Amino acid sequence: MNEPLWKHLDTPILSSAYWMSQGIDTHTSVALETFQCQLCDRKFQNSSVIYIEPQVPNVIIPHQNILKLHWIKYIQRLIEVGRVTAFFVERFQLQLSIIDVIVPSLLQMPYISELGLCNCIDRDGFLLLAKNLKQNHTLKRLLLNENQIVDVDVANELSHGVKCHPTLQELCISHCGIGTNEHILPLILNGCSNLKILRLNENNISSKNITHIGEFLSSSRLTCLRLDRNLLVDDDAKHLSEALSTNSNLQYLYIKGNDFTDTGKEQLMRAVMDTTSLNSIAESNHECEIVFNESVSTSYINDKYWPRKKKVQYKILLTLYGMNNETPVIQYFNEIPLELIPHVLELIQTELTCLDKHDAPSFSVENEPRQLLTRLYCLLRELPCLYAGETHQLLPDTQMLDSN
Repeated sequence: MNEPLWKHLDTPILSSAYWMSQGIDTHTSVALETFQCQLCDRKFQNSSVIYIEPQVPNVIIPHQNILKLHWIKYIQRLIEVGRVTAFFVERFQLQLSIIDVIVPSLLQMPYISELGLCNCIDRDGFLLLAKNLKQNHTLKRLLLNENQIVDVDVANELSHGVKCHPTLQELCISHCGIGTNEHILPLILNGCSNLKILRLNENNISSKNITHIGEFLSSSRLTCLRLDRNLLVDDDAKHLSEALSTNSNLQYLYIKGNDFTDTGKEQLMRAVMDTTSLNSIAESNHECEIVFNESVSTSYINDKYWPRKKKVQYKILLTLYGMNNETPVIQYFNEIPLELIPHVLELIQTELTCLDKHDAPSFSVENEPRQLLTRLYCLLRELPCLYAGETHQLLPDTQMLDSN
């Protein structure tokens, strides 16, 4: 059987001296020579997961059309092997002539589930990728970080390609300049409603887009949204909080590195623990963990391993202890029917054994019994006046206060 023609293509390795003679700096020239050698030696072909990036740190390799033959031979070898499940290229600027070799071939591979083209592609590359996404039925994760998405046509085509994809679950488009054009983010969000993970870190996203984010979250199927290191401020916290009140799918919201003060953080906390009343606590979001920074999050009140009933009981217990809330505890008894008072009093006398020092630094084993008695005494002293001549409605789910 005759060998394929691509095996006879002449693909000489151009030395670093050649690249320097073309006006390319020494580090980049060395990286180019090394890259050619690695492609010819099948350096990046030893497993089902392939990473291609310059061996010199922080170097971005400019587009070189003369390397097209190397790419053709390399991709054809991958097709012959046929076992690639993940393929990542980073810091190689690839124009359409080479993208047209790489992307269609990769997306036709039978087992490909992850594709990363980071700091690689331009407008034409995006449009080609979006077109070929519609022909793929295996991809689950797409990484396009550090490629500029500032063109409406690119955003629209990418959104359509993502929306129509039958298996895609995660889209990473961090550091893409999305926030510089207020029309870009709404287009992209329109195609992401079926994803599970969306990463929008470092995109200069500001208050101009917060309404679109809120509307998207209200009906999204996402389990994780990353908005780290953008330009969101306290006024934006209200939109996020309101969206979380109707979203029961989101499990993680990362907002590290934005311009939220304590006021904004309190507004966001209200989404997962609204202490306006005991009913509002029960109706809070019990699924989402909001991560403000590396050491502060709401995980201690929305523990993903706890059933919903336990989370509600825990939040009510915290509230009755007077934690995370400035409202006098006695006010919560306005809505508690008399038959439930024994259960509430029992809760008030329950030790917070599930709290550690990080969650409740003001509590300690030494002063806990005294605080329990003081709290119980204060409530018993005020209860008779509170219930004199008043009618109290039952809670929607009285079992929420069941201490057993």
